Amino acid sequence: MATEAALRRLRALQVMERLKSLETERQAAETGVLRARMDKLEGEKTALLDRLSGESRIDGLEGAPYLGRFIRSIRAEVDRISSDAARLAPELARSEEKLRAALAEQKTYEILRLKRLAEEREAKAKREAEAQDELSLLRWTR
Repeated sequence: MATEAALRRLRALQVMERLKSLETERQAAETGVLRARMDKLEGEKTALLDRLSGESRIDGLEGAPYLGRFIRSIRAEVDRISSDAARLAPELARSEEKLRAALAEQKTYEILRLKRLAEEREAKAKREAEAQDELSLLRWTR
């Protein structure tokens, strides 16, 4: 039978692994929100650049005065989006690094728990083999 201390260690490792799992899930959600914001900014920027390339042609002289303002307006919006993305990039990188660290720590607890579990199984198998050997020896001596 497994010792009480070994069982307590296994339970403690399970609890730590679960806590880390919850922290990892929280961090993954936070990183997902940041990635979604970054993807939205990139989508808006792409849409504006596509609009600029598609709508920057004029057919007559009537549209010429408006074309310059249109191009400046689109460029200003693209610059604002690029600026927002540049401010968001370090925050996203920090969040991804925290997520990697949380995953690594969670995996460490999982590896430790599985190692302890395997050791406990080996010890149990060894105890059972010793008990069988002892029974065989007792039968032999009779």
